[in-house]
Amino acid sequence: MNHDLLNLEQPVRSGVRDRVLALRSQPMFEGLDDDGVLLLVEHARSVTYREGQVICEEGRPSRAVFLVIAGAIVVSAEGRVISVREPGDAYGALPLLAAQNAPLAVARGTTTLVEVPAAAFEAALVENYSLLRNTLRVLGSGVLAVRGNLPGNPENPRPVDEGTYYEQPQSMVERLIQLRQSPFGRMNMDALVDFARYMEEVRYAAGEPLWSIGEPSTHALHLDVGRIRCTGADGRQVDIGKGFTIGTLDVWGRQRVYDARAVTPLIAFRIEFENFQSLLETHPDVGLELLRGFARDLLSAQQAK
Repeated sequence: MNHDLLNLEQPVRSGVRDRVLALRSQPMFEGLDDDGVLLLVEHARSVTYREGQVICEEGRPSRAVFLVIAGAIVVSAEGRVISVREPGDAYGALPLLAAQNAPLAVARGTTTLVEVPAAAFEAALVENYSLLRNTLRVLGSGVLAVRGNLPGNPENPRPVDEGTYYEQPQSMVERLIQLRQSPFGRMNMDALVDFARYMEEVRYAAGEPLWSIGEPSTHALHLDVGRIRCTGADGRQVDIGKGFTIGTLDVWGRQRVYDARAVTPLIAFRIEFENFQSLLETHPDVGLELLRGFARDLLSAQQAK
């Protein structure tokens, strides 16, 4: 008998209760309702890997989301260690959501994982809103953190297009055309129409504050005309212009993490958080597309380190 075959991944004898507790311990699944937990547990399995065993091959699609119960996962790309995932951490969600090939993941010591297959995880995001909401909260907070709690990178700012000011409010058709030309244009038409209905046009004078650090985060603003200056607690600043949406990242934390002020007269569209949640619950593919964008941003930040 080939004893090497016996050293490959071996299922651990753990019941549903153990897998539920493992999922509940993860920040991504904190607050997940019972239906969401059971949906994941139904497909999850507990597996052990020996020291040095490959969990994910470099350059291959991510095959699962892995929750570390014991041991550790060493993640590296082209021979450079990117991160080490220890008990309580998760791995695999970012390359999976970003639809990018995964880096190399290897077990350090005897490593026990709960594995949720990729297809089951993505299906659960669409089927269960609490999982989608929690994942948006975790990844959105992560994106804000790598940007220094700002909506953009001050060291690599985007060009600012201030647009052209207009007096008459837009019609629904004009609003839909404008949205089609923005990043929201990837939505399906039904979602786009619902989104346009939720948007309320607001105008601000130059110099007017939009919000301050520490205020409740209740809405997002999609800017159509003008320039907004966002200032972090450390004094760093970034300007945003036409077509940019602010407030969608910090809204999950329910508290503003940067000041926002109008530099020029503004025309923007306000989206209340409750309406945004209703949109995501009705059209989960919109939330999934947001997650894919968050995952790409986080992977880019990791690769730039």
